[in-house]
Amino acid sequence: MSRNSYAIFGLGSFGSKLALELSAAGHTVLVCDINHAKVDDFCTKVAEAVVCDAANPDAVRELNVGKFDAVILGMSSFFEKQVLALTLLKQEGAKRVLAKAVSDIQERILYRLGADEVIQPEKDVASRLARRLSLANISDIFEFKGSALAEVLVPTALAGSTLRELDLRNRYHVTVLLIRKPESAEETLPAADAVLEKGDTLTVFGSRDDIIKLFQKEI
Repeated sequence: MSRNSYAIFGLGSFGSKLALELSAAGHTVLVCDINHAKVDDFCTKVAEAVVCDAANPDAVRELNVGKFDAVILGMSSFFEKQVLALTLLKQEGAKRVLAKAVSDIQERILYRLGADEVIQPEKDVASRLARRLSLANISDIFEFKGSALAEVLVPTALAGSTLRELDLRNRYHVTVLLIRKPESAEETLPAADAVLEKGDTLTVFGSRDDIIKLFQKEI
């Protein structure tokens, strides 16, 4: 898998967590913050950590932001600086700028100023949780490129049958990738003759609509 390079401005809880996750995934990460203590703490955790005022044109220019695959602004608590930093990054040729917002108004302003993507972490998490709680038997679902991966509980209607008998791939366009028994923490590749039992957890692949249709009703 190809690795990318990222610059993250702002080492609050969002920026710090993002930097650690990206670095752990093998990407090259540069972090910037005006707080010396925070920067010092990250010196050994990412490729590079620098003390930098993101609203300072000279400081941003020295970072050569155009070389990064994406720049992430996590300074939503200092919105005036966030706006200035976004403007400077665009002027200096940043390829892609993602900005954190804490309100819909901030989001609209950032998009109008040229942000390529705006993230509202709390709003996104709340929306995802609401969707998950409203879907019986579906504990989590991730959508990407028109398809979805989901973790689902085996409903009563499917219990007692084998995967071969159910023929979910042909009948419902849903493929079972992994299965986990209630008493086990390990997921295993399912055999065609595996009998599904009430309480089993499945990892499935298909379209979001097909997955919901299959696991939201008795069939």
